[in-house]
Amino acid sequence: MGNKTHPIPFFVVDRPMSLKILEYCEINKQSGVFGLMGHANTSKRFQELFESFPTDNIVKMADSGVFSKDGCKLDYEHLFSIYEGMGAEYGIMIDFLKDKEKTIESAESAIKIYGNGKYSFKLVGVAQGNTIGEYAECYDNLKLLGFDHIAIGGLLKKYINTTRYVRVKDENFLKGVLAEIRSNYRNDWLFMLGCYNPRRHALFKEFGVFGGDYKGWIFNYKTPDRWIEDLNKDLELSERKIIENRVLEELLDERVKITQELEESRGSKDLAGKIENKKIELDMKILSLRKNIVKQTNNAEYSLKVQTLEKFLNMDKDTKRDYRFKQIKAYLDKNIFSLFRDYLLIISCSQRKVDIPNPAPAIELYDGSIFRIIKKMYRERRLPKNMHVLIISAKYGLLSSHDLIEKYDQKMTEDRAKELKHDIEKKLDKFLSNNEFKEIFVSMGKSYCLSIEDFDFKVPIEYASGRIGEKLSKIKRWIESKNE
Repeated sequence: MGNKTHPIPFFVVDRPMSLKILEYCEINKQSGVFGLMGHANTSKRFQELFESFPTDNIVKMADSGVFSKDGCKLDYEHLFSIYEGMGAEYGIMIDFLKDKEKTIESAESAIKIYGNGKYSFKLVGVAQGNTIGEYAECYDNLKLLGFDHIAIGGLLKKYINTTRYVRVKDENFLKGVLAEIRSNYRNDWLFMLGCYNPRRHALFKEFGVFGGDYKGWIFNYKTPDRWIEDLNKDLELSERKIIENRVLEELLDERVKITQELEESRGSKDLAGKIENKKIELDMKILSLRKNIVKQTNNAEYSLKVQTLEKFLNMDKDTKRDYRFKQIKAYLDKNIFSLFRDYLLIISCSQRKVDIPNPAPAIELYDGSIFRIIKKMYRERRLPKNMHVLIISAKYGLLSSHDLIEKYDQKMTEDRAKELKHDIEKKLDKFLSNNEFKEIFVSMGKSYCLSIEDFDFKVPIEYASGRIGEKLSKIKRWIESKNE
């Protein structure tokens, strides 16, 4: 059951911004097939953008929005006309959470209206229930009604005091439902509503699942405020080692109190605004002191962190959005897009770096010879879509090409490689366990290779040898040989 393309991750989208993020992440330029899951309870503008989104490797599906904030108040004729207008290839019936009988009753109406019209989308029935047996009964009934495409719903846990259903309630129950359905319907088209996650990709593939929708993809980023808090912690640790500054310590203590006050004032917009302004003024005073410390200590690593902090404190709205987009792109590239790639290139970081604002994607920041070759091939569209790039860094360990990193100056030594070895191998093992690469090519210096020495890649692996020029030629030939 299943193949290289399936299961398909369907990204839940319900507003123009979510489509813009996926466009930024170049979803339509990836190898593999991906899906968009929209719903009918959205703006006309969104529905138009959904319909016009590039379809080269995209499958579009829509549901009724019955579990969204305002629910679904449409009859089937109106709902189906919206599905048609959205350009959906699959349209989902209206189901009722945990209610087998009402769901079957709705399915009867859905397939009757569908049969009386001329619709281009495929109608998807939904199985609901409270027990594995009820799910099986509901599925049987849907088959008797004539449904060829069926989704499993109702497996998510509801967040308290929200309308959102975002977590699978019981992994064993989910597996039990899948096993029961497959015991009687081995080759049926099957979809898992709300249940896709990269960690379930192998499970869904095992059971021949066509796909599942994934809402959590859009939340994989760190806000500028979080960046600032983390940088402050790092800087405080550094300051304890390099300097003693009583004024700075007092300001940092005051900042802790203001941060707590801000957290407690969230219920009052006016009060929160005033406290936020006080915090901004305090942050600028702290920044000024730290810039003086940079001059006094001449500590390169500390200086880079202060520069990064200054950038985040002065960041405008557009730049904040750009960082959010970059982080989501890094997440998708490493955790989802990589699942549909056949070849893996592992290279070492480079001492030479581009003079660009950071944190920045690793592939953009590094500027050694191999990185220039890769970036040139990408610009010329000669870099294979089905190739993934991992980087081993003397500072950060294992990186994916779009991971955001800060500039640094640290050389890889034998001791450093041995120090990083456990963490790199742990991350490599986790990454490779979710992927099925056909070949791996490694091009790194002797010290870097110590960090993966004796690691079992479980697939054919080739190491570049020779002088720098020879290694670069071999990498280039290997990459070019993998063009689809």
